[in-house]
Amino acid sequence: MTGQELGVLGELWVMRQLQRAGLDVAMGGPADLVADGLVVEVKTARPRRYRGDGRRGYQFCVSKEGHTNHKRAAVVICLCWWDPTADPVAFVIPSGRLGDLHKVVIPTAQPWTYAGKWARYYRRWETIADVMGGG
Repeated sequence: MTGQELGVLGELWVMRQLQRAGLDVAMGGPADLVADGLVVEVKTARPRRYRGDGRRGYQFCVSKEGHTNHKRAAVVICLCWWDPTADPVAFVIPSGRLGDLHKVVIPTAQPWTYAGKWARYYRRWETIADVMGGG
Protein backbone atom coordinates (compact mmCIF):
# COMPACT_ATOMS: atom_id res chain seq x y z
CA MET A 1 0.00 0.00 0.00
CA THR A 2 1.37 3.40 -0.97
CA GLY A 3 1.50 6.35 1.41
CA GLN A 4 -1.28 8.05 -0.55
CA GLU A 5 -3.48 4.95 -0.29
CA LEU A 6 -2.79 4.77 3.44
CA GLY A 7 -3.79 8.43 3.73
CA VAL A 8 -7.13 7.82 2.01
CA LEU A 9 -7.71 4.77 4.21
CA GLY A 10 -7.05 6.95 7.26
CA GLU A 11 -9.47 9.62 6.06
CA LEU A 12 -12.18 7.01 5.52
CA TRP A 13 -11.52 5.48 8.96
CA VAL A 14 -11.84 8.88 10.67
CA MET A 15 -14.93 9.68 8.61
CA ARG A 16 -16.56 6.47 9.85
CA GLN A 17 -15.65 7.25 13.50
CA LEU A 18 -17.15 10.73 13.25
CA GLN A 19 -20.30 9.44 11.56
CA ARG A 20 -20.71 6.85 14.34
CA ALA A 21 -20.57 9.77 16.79
CA GLY A 22 -23.52 11.31 14.96
CA LEU A 23 -21.70 13.98 12.96
CA ASP A 24 -22.50 14.82 9.35
CA VAL A 25 -19.18 14.32 7.55
CA ALA A 26 -18.07 15.18 4.02
CA MET A 27 -14.72 14.64 2.33
CA GLY A 28 -12.91 17.64 0.91
CA GLY A 29 -13.16 21.32 1.63
CA PRO A 30 -10.17 23.31 2.87
CA ALA A 31 -8.72 20.12 4.44
CA ASP A 32 -9.52 16.40 4.33
CA LEU A 33 -12.92 16.35 6.05
CA VAL A 34 -15.66 18.68 7.22
CA ALA A 35 -17.69 17.37 10.18
CA ASP A 36 -20.75 19.47 11.08
CA GLY A 37 -18.88 22.51 9.76
CA LEU A 38 -15.64 21.70 11.59
CA VAL A 39 -12.63 21.40 9.27
CA VAL A 40 -10.52 18.31 10.04
CA GLU A 41 -7.07 17.41 8.70
CA VAL A 42 -6.17 13.71 8.86
CA LYS A 43 -2.56 12.56 8.88
CA THR A 44 -1.67 8.88 8.71
CA ALA A 45 1.70 7.19 9.24
CA ARG A 46 3.20 3.75 9.67
CA PRO A 47 6.09 3.13 12.06
CA ARG A 48 9.39 3.93 10.35
CA ARG A 49 12.97 4.61 11.24
CA TYR A 50 13.21 8.35 11.40
CA ARG A 51 16.49 8.85 13.23
CA GLY A 52 19.99 7.62 12.70
CA ASP A 53 19.86 5.48 15.84
CA GLY A 54 17.40 3.03 14.27
CA ARG A 55 14.46 3.78 16.54
CA ARG A 56 11.04 3.53 14.96
CA GLY A 57 8.18 5.95 15.36
CA TYR A 58 5.65 8.04 13.49
CA GLN A 59 6.24 11.33 11.68
CA PHE A 60 3.39 13.49 10.47
CA CYS A 61 3.99 16.41 8.13
CA VAL A 62 1.42 18.98 9.24
CA SER A 63 2.73 21.93 7.26
CA LYS A 64 4.53 21.98 3.93
CA GLU A 65 4.27 24.89 1.54
CA GLY A 66 2.10 24.05 -1.44
CA HIS A 67 0.99 20.70 0.01
CA THR A 68 -0.56 20.80 3.47
CA ASN A 69 -1.21 23.33 6.18
CA HIS A 70 -2.75 22.38 9.50
CA LYS A 71 -3.84 26.00 10.00
CA ARG A 72 -6.65 25.46 7.47
CA ALA A 73 -8.19 22.97 9.89
CA ALA A 74 -9.59 23.32 13.40
CA VAL A 75 -8.46 19.81 14.39
CA VAL A 76 -5.62 17.57 13.18
CA ILE A 77 -6.02 13.84 13.70
CA CYS A 78 -2.73 11.93 13.58
CA LEU A 79 -3.27 8.21 13.01
CA CYS A 80 -0.53 5.77 13.97
CA TRP A 81 -1.22 2.69 11.86
CA TRP A 82 0.86 0.30 13.97
CA ASP A 83 -0.66 -2.93 12.60
CA PRO A 84 -2.32 -3.26 9.19
CA THR A 85 -4.89 -5.70 10.62
CA ALA A 86 -5.94 -3.45 13.53
CA ASP A 87 -7.50 -0.03 13.95
CA PRO A 88 -5.01 2.83 14.10
CA VAL A 89 -4.23 4.80 17.25
CA ALA A 90 -5.48 8.38 17.02
CA PHE A 91 -4.09 11.58 18.49
CA VAL A 92 -6.82 14.24 18.15
CA ILE A 93 -5.07 17.61 18.41
CA PRO A 94 -6.53 21.12 18.17
CA SER A 95 -4.72 22.80 15.28
CA GLY A 96 -3.96 25.87 17.37
CA ARG A 97 -1.76 23.74 19.66
CA LEU A 98 0.57 22.99 16.74
CA GLY A 99 1.63 26.61 16.29
CA ASP A 100 4.22 26.89 13.51
CA LEU A 101 5.33 23.26 13.65
CA HIS A 102 6.01 21.44 10.41
CA LYS A 103 6.05 17.94 11.92
CA VAL A 104 4.47 16.02 14.76
CA VAL A 105 6.51 13.05 15.96
CA ILE A 106 5.39 10.13 18.09
CA PRO A 107 8.81 8.61 18.79
CA THR A 108 7.81 5.04 19.59
CA ALA A 109 6.54 2.13 17.51
CA GLN A 110 3.96 1.45 20.26
CA PRO A 111 2.00 4.74 20.33
CA TRP A 112 -0.11 3.66 23.32
CA THR A 113 3.06 3.83 25.46
CA TYR A 114 3.91 7.39 24.40
CA ALA A 115 4.07 9.86 27.30
CA GLY A 116 5.39 13.00 25.60
CA LYS A 117 3.99 16.35 24.50
CA TRP A 118 1.07 14.96 22.46
CA ALA A 119 0.08 12.15 24.87
CA ARG A 120 -2.81 14.20 26.31
CA TYR A 121 -4.50 13.93 22.88
CA TYR A 122 -4.25 10.13 22.69
CA ARG A 123 -7.67 8.87 21.58
CA ARG A 124 -9.14 12.16 22.78
CA TRP A 125 -12.12 12.37 20.45
CA GLU A 126 -13.67 14.88 22.88
CA THR A 127 -11.30 17.43 21.34
CA ILE A 128 -13.73 17.74 18.45
CA ALA A 129 -16.62 18.69 20.75
CA ASP A 130 -14.33 21.03 22.69
CA VAL A 131 -13.29 22.87 19.53
CA MET A 132 -16.87 22.98 18.23
CA GLY A 133 -17.95 24.48 21.54
CA GLY A 134 -15.27 27.16 21.36
CA GLY A 135 -12.95 25.50 23.89
